[in-house]
Amino acid sequence: MGRFTNWPSLTISNDGRTATVIQGFRYDLGRKNSGNVVYIEPGMTTDGLTLPKKLRFIRPLAPRWAHLKAILVHDKLCKDRYYYKIETMVKVEICQRDIDLEFYIALRALKMPKWRAKSYYNCVRFYQSFIKRNV
Repeated sequence: MGRFTNWPSLTISNDGRTATVIQGFRYDLGRKNSGNVVYIEPGMTTDGLTLPKKLRFIRPLAPRWAHLKAILVHDKLCKDRYYYKIETMVKVEICQRDIDLEFYIALRALKMPKWRAKSYYNCVRFYQSFIKRNV
């Protein structure tokens, strides 16, 4: 299971729609001490858990700022499309399917129940596969 180094410090914007990382962290992909890492640096911004307009009615079940560490890892991987091999600091490309799977693993590392993490994962996969392609 993935591992986070520490809890990030954030500032949430006045309108409550974005947050900026003040103190970053490192996340070990796949499992603890895997040698594959992603760094969440200070200055990174996120909009939290993004829901398409048609799914915003489930916001009470999926709060914007819940499970923030996993969201930051997913956003960072989606933006950069790579992670680092820690022993050589070589960038390794990662595909969208693996990014979404890592989101699931990160949610489980945060002790989210398996059924709920799987439902978040399935929603992300659906969004990436159908909605985002058609936009």
